[in-house]
Amino acid sequence: MLQDFSGQNLRGRSFKGQNLVGANFNGADIRGTDFSWANLTDANLTNVHAGVSGVK
Repeated sequence: MLQDFSGQNLRGRSFKGQNLVGANFNGADIRGTDFSWANLTDANLTNVHAGVSGVK
């Protein structure tokens, strides 16, 4: 089953080492999210809000 995170606020969440093949992140806020060692093959990252938050 494909995971759907579209439009969600995922700021600061950890997906470290998870299998996210084909996951839908369309329009999600992924600032500060940890995707290290995660499998993002064919994941939809269209229109995501990305980057590092809180940097001065």
